[in-house]
Amino acid sequence: MSSPADRKDNGRDGRLSYSNQAEHYLRKELSEIAKKECIKYSKALGDCAKREGLLVAFKCRGENRSLNECLHAFTNDDNFKAYSKKRAEEIEASKS
Repeated sequence: MSSPADRKDNGRDGRLSYSNQAEHYLRKELSEIAKKECIKYSKALGDCAKREGLLVAFKCRGENRSLNECLHAFTNDDNFKAYSKKRAEEIEASKS
């Protein structure tokens, strides 16, 4: 038999307090949306990395910057607040 300490989840999700879990999961959802929306920038960076090899940090700065700007456009605090409000409204609508 295992003790409760053995069964304890050591991952980040298991360490979050209950009040922070909802925010954490919403941020994960928003991050997944951002990754899907920015796939062309991600592919461009991947292609550049394959082409440049070890010099990727120096030769692919433009592609990296473009990817980061795209991801930030979706995951900034203003968009997170709007997304969390939208999800709260969806949840309330589904209860009705």
